[in-house]
Amino acid sequence: MKKRFLHTSQLYFYSMFTKITFLLTLTMLVLILFLYFNFTSYSIGLINSANQKLMNQIYQNALQINNSVRTYSTAIFNNPNTAKLMRSDDISVLDELNSMKTIDTTLESAPFIHSSYVYNGKTNTYYAIGPNPVIRKGQFFDKELVQIFKNPTSMLSHTPIPRKIPVSELEPIKYENVFSYILPEYFPDKKLKNALVINVRMDWIFNSLASYQESDSLNGNNILLMDHDGNVITNSDQEKDLFLSNLSGEPLVSQILSSSNTSGVFTSNFRGTSSIITYISYENSPWILVDITPYKYIAGTVSKVKAITITIGLVMLIICLITGFLLSKNLYYPVRNLRQTIGRLQKNQSPNQEHNNEFEYITDSIQTTHYQLTSLEDFRKANLFELKQNYLKHLLLSKNVKEVDYETFFRHHNVHFDPKSSIALILFKIDHYAVFHANFSSNDQSLLKYSLLNIANEIVLPSYQCESIDAGRDQVVTLLNVEVNSEDARDSMDHLERLKSLVQEIQTVYAKYCSISVSAFISEPVASIMNVRTLYERTLDLSQYRIKYNHACLLTQQSLDKTQWSDFNINTASVHHFLDCIQKARLEEAKTTYWNLIQELTDCSYNIIMFTLSYLSSSIFNMVNLMEKNGTISFGLDFVSFDNKIKSFEVFDQINTEFIALIEGIVGKIEQNRNEKSDIVVSNAMRFIETHYMDNSLSSTMVADQFKLTSAYLGKLFREYSSQSISNYISEVRLVKASEMLKQSPLYIDEIIEKIGWENKKHFFTLFKKRFGTTPTEYRLKSKVSDIHEIS
Repeated sequence: MKKRFLHTSQLYFYSMFTKITFLLTLTMLVLILFLYFNFTSYSIGLINSANQKLMNQIYQNALQINNSVRTYSTAIFNNPNTAKLMRSDDISVLDELNSMKTIDTTLESAPFIHSSYVYNGKTNTYYAIGPNPVIRKGQFFDKELVQIFKNPTSMLSHTPIPRKIPVSELEPIKYENVFSYILPEYFPDKKLKNALVINVRMDWIFNSLASYQESDSLNGNNILLMDHDGNVITNSDQEKDLFLSNLSGEPLVSQILSSSNTSGVFTSNFRGTSSIITYISYENSPWILVDITPYKYIAGTVSKVKAITITIGLVMLIICLITGFLLSKNLYYPVRNLRQTIGRLQKNQSPNQEHNNEFEYITDSIQTTHYQLTSLEDFRKANLFELKQNYLKHLLLSKNVKEVDYETFFRHHNVHFDPKSSIALILFKIDHYAVFHANFSSNDQSLLKYSLLNIANEIVLPSYQCESIDAGRDQVVTLLNVEVNSEDARDSMDHLERLKSLVQEIQTVYAKYCSISVSAFISEPVASIMNVRTLYERTLDLSQYRIKYNHACLLTQQSLDKTQWSDFNINTASVHHFLDCIQKARLEEAKTTYWNLIQELTDCSYNIIMFTLSYLSSSIFNMVNLMEKNGTISFGLDFVSFDNKIKSFEVFDQINTEFIALIEGIVGKIEQNRNEKSDIVVSNAMRFIETHYMDNSLSSTMVADQFKLTSAYLGKLFREYSSQSISNYISEVRLVKASEMLKQSPLYIDEIIEKIGWENKKHFFTLFKKRFGTTPTEYRLKSKVSDIHEIS
């Protein structure tokens, strides 16, 4: 078994060695591949960065020479000899030669100038100053310049114009590449008056190209200088002269000309060769400098560096293998020692067959041991807490507490306060307990109260030795040691303020994390733990004042003892008025009277408040019972249920809401009963009229007397119920009875009038015609005719 264990335990070493080596190898491979595949772009970037710096120097050199030429040409233009040749219309040959010689001497000081032309527009004379001086009138060997002068509006002063000019009049087919700087003057009619032309050697302006071409970074490159139309001004390749060649059709040139950037780098094909293109220019500059580097000059360097990178990578892989082995061995050493230690501590030193390696055996052993220790600790804590809670709860609630050795008991059961020191009590009561009890199961209620225990202990314990207890229902009690000098009022006040701030923190934290508010009540300290029950009962009495100070309040016994309660006597006149308003269904007045009565209880003690509320509720229910006995109304109210509900409420707002609801219910029932009675009275009055309509003394007064009501009140009820007066209804009944008699009896009309109790015959005929649209006689005849028709 031991041999097998040694063999299987090595699997962990091999596994660790494999993983470490794989991780290191993978890291190196990723790094090598990254360098390998990204070095090309990185190398190109470095080369282009160096190229751009060199090109910038070339460009700056060209611009500097351009500026020098412009300055020099301006000086020549302002030279008196130049002015004499340009502006004089009558000058001798000797003066012309002297002026040309003087100008030529000046030009010789500037080696970059090839030649200079002076044109006199008045005499149409051309003066060529330089190696081959010439004076020609009307015609000139530089035909291109003559054409330019014919269209003078296209000329821009001091703007370099790339041209191929004849070397001399004697060699018109031999050309020199120059930049021509033209300084013109015009007549008022925009015709050319005169002009100075300075021809600058092209190779002199860009003589720096050859020297820069020899640098390592530009080796093999072709540098072009172009204008913004794609025309080549000069290039560094001596074998291919591209002067004045238009390359705008080349993809790389069109891309540069269409770009909004003044410089950039990109890859493109130039005449069949893949190249790296770098270009640079400046705002308001006439030229664009382009560097074309064939990719083959970069590829050699990149390939060399790639080979070096791969070689270094292979060496690093070998190092990784060696490092992985050594690292795995060092990491494995403490694992082996730990296994041997665990084996010595256990009876069976051989691993179980289900363990694949030594480390799994160690892990399993540690987990098993941890589980056993945790279970044991949980068991101990659970029993200690339960025992401690039961005893402290018994100490609070039981009248007969057996004395024990409190110090020993508290020490063994981890009770965090000293039984010999002064003890104070904080009572926490859960607000809205009815809702709390309805919304949470017993399990959840216990957990939430347990949370309050923990919060109270965590906040109070740093300042005071304390212990919190679940006292049942909505109560949690915290007992704490307080060392207060009772003779020092300042010390007592400081202690109380400190304790209040801790309690407020408990209320805030519990409301934040459990979304439940609690009210808190702080007792005064007592000297002996045996007085804790009395202290608890006094704090319970203190907690009753939550009814005045509302939920989440904080009260202290000291502040309550200092309170001066008013001597309150129930205002019986206000109570009678209140009951009278209810009985007469004056709802708003009853509410106002109730609020006035409640307002008088503001400065009263709890007992007076509850006595007054009980007196009010009993007075209301006595009135209700009396109304039920004396009338037909039934309220269906239960005084005991209402009284118990009032006593179960925690704050005044709940009590006031219940009282207002009771008042509104009673008033609503009274108003409903009144409406029902009115309907019954009116119905009975109608039946009485229909029965006694033949009595000629029948009137509204007679009907009202019958029901022991005033005529006005009965008339009001009658109009509300039937929308007509009593007298109108009597007339209506008599008219209807008369119409029936006219149809059914042979009595004369006078007899019918007498029979229905009508005294005024003329008035009868008027009302009858108004009611039926015809006279009684016509009415009888029409009814007989209709009867005959029905029979036939």
